[in-house]
Amino acid sequence: MKITIKEYCIRCGLCQDIYPELFKYNSTDDKIDVNYDEIPDNLTEKARSAAADCAVTAIFIKVMN
Repeated sequence: MKITIKEYCIRCGLCQDIYPELFKYNSTDDKIDVNYDEIPDNLTEKARSAAADCAVTAIFIKVMN
């Protein structure tokens, strides 16, 4: 599973506040970064919750085969 954050993210910080194990703010590029290239199995439910909780639905999940 991979997470991508779309360009229209407003950087409200909700995802990093609720899910710091998945996201961090990148002040150099003024964007939210995902902490993993591929989400570990133990964090998949949190990743799905983060996508559902995003204020502007900018978090997308791609399931890898």
